[in-house]
Amino acid sequence: MLEEKSIKVLHVDDERNQLDFTKLFLEQIDNDMEVDSVVTPEEAVEKLKNSYYDCLISDYKMYKMNGIELAQKVREMSSVPFILYTGQGSEEVAESAFEAGVDDYLKKETEPSHYKVLAKRVRQTVEKHRAELLYRRVVESSRDGIIILVDKTIAYMNNAAIELYGGEQLSSYVGSSILEYIIEDEKHLTEKLSPVTESQDPANYFEIICKAENGALRILEVSPSKITYLGNDGTLCFVRDITSRKRGVERLEAVHQQATTLASLSSIDEVGETTLDIMESAFGLQISGFMVTDDNMLNLIGVRGSDPFKLNLPLDGKGVTVKAANDKRSILIANTKNYPNYVKGSTEALSELAVPAVLNGHTVAVLNVESLRENEFDEEDQKLLETLANHVALAFDRIIKQQAEQLGAQQKLEYALGSLEDAERFTSLVKGDLQGTLKSIKTASWMLVEQPDLYQDLATAIDKNADHAVDVSDEIHETVMHVRIDPSLTDLNQSIRDILDTAYIPKEVQVTTVFRTEFLAVDFPTDKLSRVILNLVQNAVEAMPTGGSLQVKVDRTKDDAIITINDTGKGIPPEIMERLYEPFNTSKENHNGLGLSYVKRVLESNNGTIKEKTTVGKGTTFTVTLPLKIVK
Repeated sequence: MLEEKSIKVLHVDDERNQLDFTKLFLEQIDNDMEVDSVVTPEEAVEKLKNSYYDCLISDYKMYKMNGIELAQKVREMSSVPFILYTGQGSEEVAESAFEAGVDDYLKKETEPSHYKVLAKRVRQTVEKHRAELLYRRVVESSRDGIIILVDKTIAYMNNAAIELYGGEQLSSYVGSSILEYIIEDEKHLTEKLSPVTESQDPANYFEIICKAENGALRILEVSPSKITYLGNDGTLCFVRDITSRKRGVERLEAVHQQATTLASLSSIDEVGETTLDIMESAFGLQISGFMVTDDNMLNLIGVRGSDPFKLNLPLDGKGVTVKAANDKRSILIANTKNYPNYVKGSTEALSELAVPAVLNGHTVAVLNVESLRENEFDEEDQKLLETLANHVALAFDRIIKQQAEQLGAQQKLEYALGSLEDAERFTSLVKGDLQGTLKSIKTASWMLVEQPDLYQDLATAIDKNADHAVDVSDEIHETVMHVRIDPSLTDLNQSIRDILDTAYIPKEVQVTTVFRTEFLAVDFPTDKLSRVILNLVQNAVEAMPTGGSLQVKVDRTKDDAIITINDTGKGIPPEIMERLYEPFNTSKENHNGLGLSYVKRVLESNNGTIKEKTTVGKGTTFTVTLPLKIVK
């Protein structure tokens, strides 16, 4: 069995000699070609109906049907590449041929070397056609919408784009203005499309609102680039529907903003009530519950969307919330009928989502929502509840620390007061010993002035009473005032938002921010973080006296939070870079050069790091790394 050739050619010509020579030379010149020959256009049409060919070569003048007429007939049934190959052509014939859908036009020559030209043109035409077919398949099967615009007119839309607009066929859109389908005036759309170039960053995109056929509004993410389409300057737009994602982010942001109030609460009961308020706002009429762990039990302390009831579940028993608490991960049940460990609460729920609040590896609470319908919750709901659970864990951490500090302060006070059961000793220290000692010193000082001859005795008395005053002062300080304040957990995303809101940034400096949607907590004092970021932001602003771009980005690795502050300023001179973090090292007038020294010292004393990268004339990037506090 002969191996099939990679390029199958059908050649039609009413001259037998021409057919034989063409077949011989083409198959010798290009070993991948296999040529079938027919003498009439009718035979060629039948061949195309029953067999596959990569290219059709046709003479122009033939009996009953010329090559142009054959091309018109072929185009009614196939897009096979068509080369008109004739010895009796003219410019008029060539023009008519291309109007009929011919892909290439070539005049016959008597020199055998001319067949090399023909073979090359056949291969080029076939490969171009194959590439177009592949491109068309990719475009049509793309899950993203693809729209080609010539000026503001729609020249092409793939199936995904048609479905996105709610239409059924391409002809409904081609030739119409894109302005008919979007909520955007022509000037603004032109501004968004005009900066794109053929070499632009593909990550460049903008958002726009479109109107679907059913009247619904959708948020689209559009990535444009310049192309040439059918000889015209056009714009290729990759279009993605981000309506659900956008609304999910807005919903997530709303919950995040509400959840920041948890940081100001002072009791677990207050945290529970506020959390239930937020859950009721986010999930509407669904049943929401808040449970806390106590020894080996999971206790319900509040519920919304249902009559109040008591529920205490052993942690070694059944239940969706129990599993979430034990596994320290979210549990999403689409249908509780298929979940053997389901435990009924106040109602017979059909779907349930339970998310644990985990602090230092231990579940402290479980947030739970239930619905009377199946498949009511999805991954977006899970992410939403996980964000809230992170805030709950942070609130628990602060309350526990506060309680520990209060207990520690009480214990230190009791120790300072000795075995007394009241505060009389403390009062006597201040009103008795300390005040009495100071009065003695004052009296001795007065007498020293009045009776200088008693200098030696009075000086000894002053020294003795001064030493006693120091001892009493140290005792009061150590026992009452010297309570160590641990650094508090800081919500990194929100803290940096707050810092940027208060920072002075000139209008000539364009600020962009990139935040993680997930909750990031760091064990770093908020006031010190504020000074660190403000120092870096101020340095960036001062490096751009005539304006520029400032980007503040929050990201993470597995164990660390990453804060990047980038400016497009003049960069840091080499002589300054060598001693960048040394005190008093600055090139700026009226600056003490202590800012970066402070930043580095504070970061390193809290297990953080700072790195820098600068290019003179192009800008500077500072990268701050802080250990993440895992509150999951």
